[in-house]
Amino acid sequence: MTYWPLIVALASTFYLVGLIWVVQLLVYPLFGAVGPNEFLAYHADHIQRIVGALSIPVLLQFGSAFLLLVIKPEAVPDWAVWLNLALTFGFWFITAALQIPIHNKLDGGFSAALVQELVTSNWVRTLYWTAQGFLLVWMLIISLK
Repeated sequence: MTYWPLIVALASTFYLVGLIWVVQLLVYPLFGAVGPNEFLAYHADHIQRIVGALSIPVLLQFGSAFLLLVIKPEAVPDWAVWLNLALTFGFWFITAALQIPIHNKLDGGFSAALVQELVTSNWVRTLYWTAQGFLLVWMLIISLK
């Protein structure tokens, strides 16, 4: 039995889980401490760097989520593989629907209300990726029994 798609999914997802918790607890709340004069440059730099930090793990996560539909450990139920894929798409739907529009507004300058909205709405993404991480751990555990 081959487990490598599940291992890739687990590793890439937990990298992203760690990153989203750092963003949620440290990065976004500190946007307010940057200062209005420096905010535009800081925000632009944040976007550029976060895209770099996300690119490869996101590609691995997407690829492994699809690959698990074809190559999955026998003990893993089909619904779990589909739920994993749904959580992957759900996260990016929320990102497109909530986070990107807020970031686009922040491109116009600092707003304490928008930063608070960013922090609050990001909890949904944080919980999505965390739930996906736990799902993948469960999938690995039942696969190794």
